[in-house]
Amino acid sequence: MKRQDIHLSARVDTDEELAQLAARVGQALNCTFARGEFQRWHAQVANVFGLKISTVGESGIGGKNVAKLVGEVAEEGFLYAPDGSDDVEYDSVDISAYVVDLLTIRTGLQWYRPTAEDYASEREAARGIDDWHGQVGPQGWTEDDEEKFGDW
Repeated sequence: MKRQDIHLSARVDTDEELAQLAARVGQALNCTFARGEFQRWHAQVANVFGLKISTVGESGIGGKNVAKLVGEVAEEGFLYAPDGSDDVEYDSVDISAYVVDLLTIRTGLQWYRPTAEDYASEREAARGIDDWHGQVGPQGWTEDDEEKFGDW
């Protein structure tokens, strides 16, 4: 029996503070976000249905402000087959379309699935940040970050 590898990726164009947006998403998904990290960058993070979901601020196409919502299985039990062995087969299940529709209905914001152009713009912005940090990227929250970026 295969395990289900559930994942999601959604975007919304917004100038709203990330913490406020995360609170709206949390209300829509019946979960609570807290300050955390996603790929070594500031994020609002929550757990729901065994998924770790993260909301991150991004620079989108043309420099627009975008909030990215991503999720993946966080339940460690999914690392093992039902018989307890580590010989696991997975079916990939993308629930992005459902989450986009649900969040659009429940938050009143126009969520969308990212395109190849969206991903390319995010990669380009990330390269710029890495260059600015000397190819290291941020390592976590500091008081200076709080002053620069607000309450993410």
